Amino acid sequence: MIDTYTVVQLLAWLAVGLIMFLAAATICFDFGAGMLARFVGKNEYEKRAVINIVAPTWDGNQVWLITAGAGLFAIWPRVYAGSFSGMYLGILVVLWALFLRPVAFEYRHKIHSLKWTNFWDWMLCIGSLVPILVIGVAIGNLFIGLPFGFDPGTLRFYYGSVNLPQESALISLLGLLNPFAIAVGVMAVILSIMHGASYCAMRTEGVLYARFVKIQKLSIILFIILFALVGIWLSMLQGYHWALSDKLSSYSQAVLHPLTGGKVTITTGGWLSNYAHHTWMIIAPVLGFLGAICAYLFAQKHKATLAFFSSVLSCFGVVFSLGFSLFPFIMPSSILPEQSFVIWNSSSSLISLIGILIVAVIMLPIIFVYTTYVYKKMWGRGVTLTPEEVKERSHELY
Repeated sequence: MIDTYTVVQLLAWLAVGLIMFLAAATICFDFGAGMLARFVGKNEYEKRAVINIVAPTWDGNQVWLITAGAGLFAIWPRVYAGSFSGMYLGILVVLWALFLRPVAFEYRHKIHSLKWTNFWDWMLCIGSLVPILVIGVAIGNLFIGLPFGFDPGTLRFYYGSVNLPQESALISLLGLLNPFAIAVGVMAVILSIMHGASYCAMRTEGVLYARFVKIQKLSIILFIILFALVGIWLSMLQGYHWALSDKLSSYSQAVLHPLTGGKVTITTGGWLSNYAHHTWMIIAPVLGFLGAICAYLFAQKHKATLAFFSSVLSCFGVVFSLGFSLFPFIMPSSILPEQSFVIWNSSSSLISLIGILIVAVIMLPIIFVYTTYVYKKMWGRGVTLTPEEVKERSHELY
């Protein structure tokens, strides 16, 4: 049942998971700082201090978000086609919100006007909040299932009705706002605030540091509650289980039979069945909780650097908890479960995956080393930014 192609498909899934983690570990503190700048800073120089903490690296951080989309397109083209066509209204909302961030960074200091700077502070806050919230809601909807199917006659996806295979419909943004998905979206926002406060606490001192530590502690408590709530809620949802068809001899053969290659069963709590069959997967949620608890303890002891890296550990735990729960599903269908996308029936060819993995093995370490170098040159070890320094360097900072 396991051949070379199957192993490569698994490695590709792990590569996407790693990219998702790197995206969460970077854009979460970036977006968290963007959400907090408007409220933590009590005067112009304090706000600018918060903004300039992430200003040198925010654009580089968003590369991981682009890389995640590119990986989805290259590794699972059917998922890319189905998800981007069905949820493109939500994707457009994310893009429109992201458009606000670079403009806010560049424009807010161009005119010395309170109304002007307040407007762009709100745009930075909205541009940081909306993408995280919508992405979290989209991930939450994967556990509910998306109402899509595939029409082999027209070679296109359809949404909303089994009886209208020729009518392509959108999954409206409002249709994604079910209670569980909203809970996951809110959890993603709180995680981002926790991570952002942890990073900013590491880069500030004095009154700003004290404010960020308070926010950090509160957001950690809220995150732990929400992470536990989502897990309990997940145990009560109708979960999917995928099994290879008796007619096929290996998982990878499902690529050639995307509609008939597997059998899907639905049971209450089915999304947690992987943890029963593969107990080692429990390490992911454990790390999610452990990272948050350690971040809280280190924040209390004023060890900001250790608190931040504990927050990174929590991001790792959350990303892989979601991935392990869904495995092997990538995009479940609520109206035709047997047509759900799993890693076996929706991936690129063996040659394509090998080429992608070779590029990933070469490029990901280069990007990681380069990013580490940039952070070291921009900040160094133990370097902080204060409102007083912003005032002195007013003409060279955002």
